[in-house]
Amino acid sequence: MLCTRLPWFLLILLVSITLLSPRNANAQSQDYLIGYMGVGGTPGEVAHVLGFIKPDGTDERYPDFGQPEQRSWVFGPQFSDGRRVMLCSYADADRARVRSGKVVTRDWIYDLQTGQLQPASEKNRQADQQRPYEMLPGDQRIIETAIIGSEERIFIKDLDGDNPIELTKAGGGFHYALALSHDGTRLACHVTGGAPSFYNVGIYSINVFDLKSNARILVAGVSEHLMFGPHWSPDDTQLAYLDCHAAKDTAHFRGDVCVGRADGTEHRVLTSGQTHWFGTPFGSNMVEWAPDGQTVTYTRLRDNSTRDMAAGGSQICLINPVTGAITELTPSEEGTWDFRAVWCPDGSRIVFARVRKNQPRELWIMNADGSQLRRLTDGSQHKGADHFRWLRVQASGKP
Repeated sequence: MLCTRLPWFLLILLVSITLLSPRNANAQSQDYLIGYMGVGGTPGEVAHVLGFIKPDGTDERYPDFGQPEQRSWVFGPQFSDGRRVMLCSYADADRARVRSGKVVTRDWIYDLQTGQLQPASEKNRQADQQRPYEMLPGDQRIIETAIIGSEERIFIKDLDGDNPIELTKAGGGFHYALALSHDGTRLACHVTGGAPSFYNVGIYSINVFDLKSNARILVAGVSEHLMFGPHWSPDDTQLAYLDCHAAKDTAHFRGDVCVGRADGTEHRVLTSGQTHWFGTPFGSNMVEWAPDGQTVTYTRLRDNSTRDMAAGGSQICLINPVTGAITELTPSEEGTWDFRAVWCPDGSRIVFARVRKNQPRELWIMNADGSQLRRLTDGSQHKGADHFRWLRVQASGKP
C-alpha cells in the first residue's frame, strides 16, 4: 500500500502558502461592519440615529455618543486604520433648516473599538453648517463642504480644521455628493447653479477637480437635465451617475443610468425610458460601480410604478456598461421596493434597502450574484434603517 502522507517540509510549505495567500491574509486581518442611519425623529425632521451591525446579523447596536444637545448624526469618511471614522452631528433636526444650511454642525472622530468620541475640525470654521466627505491619503487632511449663503463650497483642511484650501469660489454654485478617486488625486461632485456657466450647463452637472492643479472639467451636463451622484470606476477612468429629465419630471422620480469618462470626453446613457428609481421619499437613490469594474448598480422600476408608491415596485439589477446586459439580483414584485444597493469593498456582497408602503425601511444583504438574500434589521425601535456604509475593521480587535 502506498503512503499518502506528505513529507513534513512539503506540508509546512503548503500551509505557509495557504496562510500567506492574499485571500487568506485578508481574511485573517480584515473584517467588515455595516454602518447605517436609523430613523430617530418625526416626519418633519431629519433626525438620524447611527447603528452598526455585522454582516451575519449579529451585534446590532446604537451607540450613545454622550452629546444630548446634538439632534442628528451622519457618517463621514473612515480612517485607513480600520478603527476610526469621522461623524458629523446636527444641533437641530428641522428639515427645512437643515436643507437651507441654517443648522450648526460639529465634526467628531469616533473610535469603533473603544467608543471614544473626540471633536475635530473646530479651527477656522467657514460656516455654521459643514460636513466631512472624504479623507485624503495619509489620514491627515479631509475634504469638507460648507454652506455659505446660498452655496455649498468645498474645502480641504487638516483634521483640526487648520490650513484650509478652497477648491471652489464664491458664486460657483451648490456642490455636494463628493467622491474621491481611488488614487486620491481627483474629486468628482455634482453642482447646481453658479458661474462660469460651462461648469454647469444643465440643472445639475457632473464636475471633476484635479486636486494638485485645481483644474476643473465638465464631465456631463445637458440643458434641462439633472446629472447626479458620481461614482468612480475602480480604475478611476470613468464615472457612473444618473440623468433625470428634470424639466419634465420636477419631482425627480425617475432617471437613467449613465457613464462618462472622467476627462470629459465621453457621456453615455446606458438605460432608456427613465426606469431607475431616483427620487425616493427617503432621499436620492444613486448608482455604484462594482468593485470588479464589470457592472453598475441599477434600481429598475416596474412599469406601473407611481411616485407615491401606491402602485409598482423596484428591484436591484446590475448593468454592464459595455454591452448593456442587465442582470436581475432581486425579484420584481408588486408592492416591494428595493433600492440603495451598496457593494462590500471586496465584491462579495451587497446591502440594500427594502420597503413596502407605510412600513419601515429594512436593511437586507445578499451575495454578489443575488443568492442568500436575507433581512438584517429595520433599525432602532423598528423605525427604519437606511443609508448604509461598509466599514473596514480589524478582525483582531472587536469594535
